[in-house]
Amino acid sequence: MESNTTKTHATILNSSIGTIVQVVQLLMQFISRTIFIHFLGVRYLGLNGLFLNLLGYLNFAELGLGAAITYALYKPLVENDNSQVSAIMLLLRKWYISISLFVAVAGLILMLFIPHLINGNTDDLGNIRIAFAISLSNTVLSYLVSYKRTLLIADQKSYINSINTVGYNILGQILQIVGLVFVHSFYLYLFIQALTMFLSNLRISHIANKMYPYLKQKNEEQVATKTINQMKKNMGGAISAKIGGIVVNGMDNLLLSYFIGVSAVGLYSNYTMIIQGITLIVAQVLAGATASIGHLGASNKNHNKEITVFYQYFALSSFLSTFFAVGFVGFSAAFVTLWVGKELLLSTFTVGIIGINFLLQLMRQSIVNYTNAYGLYWYERWKPLFESAVNFLVSFTLVKYTNLGIAAVLLGTIVSNLLINFWWEPWIVLKYGVKTRFKPFVILYATYIIIGIGSILATLALVENWRGTRLLMGILISFIGLACASCLFWLGNKIFYPKSMSQFSFQNIIDRIRR
Repeated sequence: MESNTTKTHATILNSSIGTIVQVVQLLMQFISRTIFIHFLGVRYLGLNGLFLNLLGYLNFAELGLGAAITYALYKPLVENDNSQVSAIMLLLRKWYISISLFVAVAGLILMLFIPHLINGNTDDLGNIRIAFAISLSNTVLSYLVSYKRTLLIADQKSYINSINTVGYNILGQILQIVGLVFVHSFYLYLFIQALTMFLSNLRISHIANKMYPYLKQKNEEQVATKTINQMKKNMGGAISAKIGGIVVNGMDNLLLSYFIGVSAVGLYSNYTMIIQGITLIVAQVLAGATASIGHLGASNKNHNKEITVFYQYFALSSFLSTFFAVGFVGFSAAFVTLWVGKELLLSTFTVGIIGINFLLQLMRQSIVNYTNAYGLYWYERWKPLFESAVNFLVSFTLVKYTNLGIAAVLLGTIVSNLLINFWWEPWIVLKYGVKTRFKPFVILYATYIIIGIGSILATLALVENWRGTRLLMGILISFIGLACASCLFWLGNKIFYPKSMSQFSFQNIIDRIRR
């Protein structure tokens, strides 16, 4: 059985290395995106964003296997049951081969309809179907050899996967930059992306085989019936989560492309790249602890400790969410102006909507991580369906009947987050996972949301009135917004953080890391 020290060390190692490599990767993405816009333009940028969304729909075929398998691996890994781990991985391999074949066929069918999903003439974009076929190959090949990443993540060794991924991503981005400068080909850009992804997956498979040699040994043991039933149950819940995720996360660019055009997708993608980069960094900080949380839950030792860890984890996540969301709206105007020019700026109102949506999505990440760590997908099976229905209805209505454009699509996500996710997701985690009272938590959650949105709106007012497109002014506004948000967050904790447990503070976290 692993000690608390070992779990803490694994959490810090996974989070630290994951964060560092994501920062490096984010810097490379900005360089690559700048070169892309310069040589290919905003319309190709929007087309690439549309492809990513369409491939996200095809990923529905994965049916939440990765998350379900990760949860199933926690117990045999804790018990050092190598035969059962090997049996689970063999089953996962068979499933992923079937999924890759399905995605290939479904993708080829979808390829026929792609030109009809774009508003306006597409002659200047070349052969869209060939470009999509290259992107499709990237997704198909990834299923064939990437399943061993799941074992590393479940075994609290996600830092190995992080280093491997960022290494090949940087190599790919360097090759893409060279290709754009000398060839100016969108096809070559996509081909390099697919090739480096395949090589990255091949490498991680080789690493996993060396670290877990029993994976290569012949194993007659079957996956335990109880484990199979649990996986089926979790996959049943994960299917609805997949549907909801596709509608919520994948519908934005599709609606923009169909009603407005790929140029709008391109403009929006500049901001989403910043957000996705920040999200990945925060996710690495938080997700590094997910496997440790799963192991803590599997050990069933200390219930009070589980509750305390849950609250501290959520408070840290919420502070980081507020910090980065406020920083984003305070500095994005100056950054985008400096990076790609004033002509690619979005309105202050639209940036505000993007910032609020970013805050809500990032703030719920800790709840999602607990759902994954405790394997609560079955209890959440209906939630994504309601969430996606509300999201689609609001987004479709606003984008079709108003002139709000990008903001119209994002308002649907904000409404579904506040009406559905705000109470439903934590209720499941608290009732079936952590098993503690709901009311104190939801009051704290609402407090954090109010603080975050209030700080964003105040920061936006400064951007609008203090000419926030200037670099130094953008930095000053961000510092003021972050200082105010930090003070409000401290005050909110003083009033609403449960008095029955030790107060959340960064000093406590720093002391634990030092120890």
